[in-house]
Amino acid sequence: MKRAVIILFHGSRAEGSGELVHRIITEVRRRGHFGIVAEAFLQNATPGLRESVSFCIQQHAEKIVVVPFFLQLGTHVTADIPLLVDEIRHGNPEIEIALTEPVGAHPLLVDVILDLATIVK
Repeated sequence: MKRAVIILFHGSRAEGSGELVHRIITEVRRRGHFGIVAEAFLQNATPGLRESVSFCIQQHAEKIVVVPFFLQLGTHVTADIPLLVDEIRHGNPEIEIALTEPVGAHPLLVDVILDLATIVK
């Protein structure tokens, strides 16, 4: 089964905001767990989630996993993103689309915080 992962970022118009996105996407691709790795943005940048799903389908993905790169359980995570994913699922019933918890809910995030705090000189 050809699997794809889409990392869904909030999006920003700020200059240089895409650098972190590029680093994350590049590293996820390098590790090779997914045949297809794509980014998407909820607002203020492109591609949007619909476009990234279309890209994955064009690359013959059979399953798409959407990972929200959000830290808090605000309205985007609890309402906007699930609604958008449901709409995309409805329009693409031949593809399995899974939505994960947001990055901020992952227990290893505490380790990241501690690592960052301990390397400060």
